[in-house]
Amino acid sequence: MSKIFLGYTSMSGRNEKIAGNLKSYLEEKGAEVDLEQLVDADAFRLPEYDAVITVTYTYNDGDIPDEAQDFFEDLQDVDLAKTKFAVLGSSSKSHIHFGRAVDYFTMEMNSSNGDQVADSVKINEDPDDDDYARIHQLADYVLKSLD
Repeated sequence: MSKIFLGYTSMSGRNEKIAGNLKSYLEEKGAEVDLEQLVDADAFRLPEYDAVITVTYTYNDGDIPDEAQDFFEDLQDVDLAKTKFAVLGSSSKSHIHFGRAVDYFTMEMNSSNGDQVADSVKINEDPDDDDYARIHQLADYVLKSLD
């Protein structure tokens, strides 16, 4: 059984809802999922997992959310040693920095020797059925990479 870390940040509740849906979907497919808020998560434990999925929002002027800052900074000192990963999150297309934190997490995890197995997914505000289809496709790519 594959063990997946699913970490999230959520201000409005959107990403918490996305992470909960993703956890249920992955578990239906037979994965073991540890769901944690990034403020409580230990980035140095990530190499213990078969895969890592991060769900984040973009704050203010394209920033990493404050509650994810320590986790993000710790990633700079973590060797993901080819750990499979994917990143997604909600944002607002009306904002000039739409989904920039998703990009920052993707770049940092790649820089930490992670193995990106799915294109990053950016969701405009509340997810609709098409967004959930893209979220589930991301999950399918993660699971397929673990076969």
